[in-house]
Amino acid sequence: MGLADVVTDLPSSRAFLQRYADATAADTARIHGIWLDGTLSGGVMLRTMNVEQGEAEVGCWLEPAAAGKGLVTRAAGILIDWAVDERGIHRVEWVVASGNAASIAVARRLGMTKEGVLRESYKHRGERLDVEIWSVLAPEWRKARENG
Repeated sequence: MGLADVVTDLPSSRAFLQRYADATAADTARIHGIWLDGTLSGGVMLRTMNVEQGEAEVGCWLEPAAAGKGLVTRAAGILIDWAVDERGIHRVEWVVASGNAASIAVARRLGMTKEGVLRESYKHRGERLDVEIWSVLAPEWRKARENG
């Protein structure tokens, strides 16, 4: 939700990517680029991943020019496949500002269930936003994949 405010120049970009590199080495997060016609157009990440507890949170970002092509849904699905199948993650969350219709649509397309709203829980650019928590459990994810 606040990536554009955190990554604003080359040094902050390097610091952001280094944090994910360190987290990848510690097996607590992952980040992957979304490429469109040879250009980095977005990313999908496991913002957090606790293998012992079997929990992870998926996040994403996308350039406006790449929107509407299903890229985030496909990339997030691949990442959830990996988390569930390779790392044994049982519960995957999607945390989204209530006003972000595009991101909520991705959660729905991924077969996630809306669990609730954290009222005014996230301060963004001076405004308090409601945040929705969506999730999918490993058995639900596997069943949806089997049913195609």
